[in-house]
Amino acid sequence: MPLSFPNVGIANMSMRLKRVVAVAESPFTLDTQVYSHQGARWEAEISLPPLTHAESRSVEAFIVGLKGREGTFTFGNPLHTSVATATTDGTTAIRSETLTTTAGGSAVTAGTYFQLGTYLYMVTSDKASGAGTLNFQPPLREAIADGQVCDFTLPESLWRMASNDVGWSLNEASLYGFSFACVEAL
Repeated sequence: MPLSFPNVGIANMSMRLKRVVAVAESPFTLDTQVYSHQGARWEAEISLPPLTHAESRSVEAFIVGLKGREGTFTFGNPLHTSVATATTDGTTAIRSETLTTTAGGSAVTAGTYFQLGTYLYMVTSDKASGAGTLNFQPPLREAIADGQVCDFTLPESLWRMASNDVGWSLNEASLYGFSFACVEAL
């Protein structure tokens, strides 16, 4: 573990960042109090294209090999890749939402995904080229050392299945269908 996601393509994918935020509302004044807890993780539902029996074997082995929610796999949004570059300047504490970058980095636009360690992050505001501050979400999963390179080329995260019960379908044309939900493995 972790397993590599099979190279069969993606037909559909929905992805979201789930947060843990509590909101209390007064029944008399409708004033609200908001408390943002530390929890945040990526979640996704993935549907693969119809696969032949031969193509489906690697996917079946992948799903069964995960043993439900026990195993983990690496996966990222296959459409999000960038030629941006950034290297951390100084150490950054766990749960931080900003990184200081060195002078050699390129400009990075909001909405660009990157990987640090085995986790996936999204840039939340534009950063000019050179040294600067990279704002991102979700908060850092682990402390980051000085000189870490942010990977913008097909970044991935560590995932696990959202359920122990996963399966697939087969139709009369001998085409297999796979759809499943997964969550970031923290």
